[in-house]
Amino acid sequence: MFQKTLAFRIFFTVSLFLIGCFVFLPLLWMINTALKPADKTFTLYFFAGELTLDNIIGILSDKTIMTYLRNSLIVSFLSSFMATLVSSFAAYSFSKFRYRGRKAIMGAFMMSQAFPQAILLLAIYLMMQRFHLLGSYWSLLISYVVFTLPVGTWTLKGYFDGISNSLIESAKIDGAGNLRIMTRIVFPMAIPGMISIAIYGFVWSWNDLLYAMTLVTDPSRRTLAPGLVMTYLGEASTNWAAMMSASIVASIPVTIIFVFLQRYFITGLTSGAVKE
Repeated sequence: MFQKTLAFRIFFTVSLFLIGCFVFLPLLWMINTALKPADKTFTLYFFAGELTLDNIIGILSDKTIMTYLRNSLIVSFLSSFMATLVSSFAAYSFSKFRYRGRKAIMGAFMMSQAFPQAILLLAIYLMMQRFHLLGSYWSLLISYVVFTLPVGTWTLKGYFDGISNSLIESAKIDGAGNLRIMTRIVFPMAIPGMISIAIYGFVWSWNDLLYAMTLVTDPSRRTLAPGLVMTYLGEASTNWAAMMSASIVASIPVTIIFVFLQRYFITGLTSGAVKE
């Protein structure tokens, strides 16, 4: 028994070390590269030798990068809010109303997740072109809401299923309409789930590159991900020091959100993960 326990501990320790290296080594390498002078990017030293904050200071003082950052914040917050709102109403409809085709629509919501994003981009691009939305933030907002909607709807439906129908009936007897019941009674009880969907939608839109680069081509309207690619990645050369510094700056908003809202995110996903 002792030998088996010792072998398990060794296996567990080695596995934990390898997983830690896989997860944290790229992050440490990015920080290390950002702190190196630009002319010593490919010098092999790790948090030793000459280190500087000039790269990060240069990013923070670059008006173009700050414009990309502002655009990303606007698009991400708006898409997160819109996706949470639409998912809440859709989830309430699936949970508390009974109508023909309800289960078919619910299945279609989940089936939409099976299609690759690149294939859906073709249809979305043509649709946005037809409605003259290409180049505007609306093309991004609609796309991000569409991709967040299935996960958000099913997660919040689990929350709403746990709310007693008798509570809703009592509110109706008191004269409350459906909209008042949703906004004053049901939605406040599902705040952790709504916060988790808001975080999910924010991170999805913040990290997107494919749709942001394809649907919005105006440099003044670019979001952060395509902005960094177009600024620092080139065919002839790549400014890796500035790229890594910009990546650190880009990760700050998401990090802050997770630090302060992590408990709501975990609670929202676990509490809403129930089946009908």
